[in-house]
Amino acid sequence: MEILKLLVRVMIFLLSISCSGKGWIIASIPVTPQDTATNTVFIEIVDADSSVHWFHGRISDHGNWCYKHQRIEEVEVK
Repeated sequence: MEILKLLVRVMIFLLSISCSGKGWIIASIPVTPQDTATNTVFIEIVDADSSVHWFHGRISDHGNWCYKHQRIEEVEVK
């Protein structure tokens, strides 16, 4: 039953998104370049166990915010 609810939500979301000649429209609201966030470049690090982490800016030997896992993580070179 939960899978059916999720499927219905995904279908409603996909049907609410469209692209016209004027650009993207989400839930009847046009999205303009001013509405989008600035581009962010992440540093992608693959851990020894093949898990992927995304960091932004300088990586320090203190805690770094992992955008993929949404938590502070320590980075150590071995």
